[in-house]
Amino acid sequence: MAAGCGCWDEVERQFTLPRYNAMWRYWRAHPPVHLMVAAYMGIKLEAEPQQGNLSDLLTLFGE
Repeated sequence: MAAGCGCWDEVERQFTLPRYNAMWRYWRAHPPVHLMVAAYMGIKLEAEPQQGNLSDLLTLFGE
């Protein structure tokens, strides 16, 4: 994040959840260049985290 958006202090002050979600929506349609190059070159990046649901979250907290 900080490499593409500035220093971590600035990210912490200005980066909100709505902005984070908007960035991901934009990146789904327009991926960052390093991800497109990696895909073109056949380089496998770390797997994306699995999308959970509310029951998974509650399980983590012992509910």
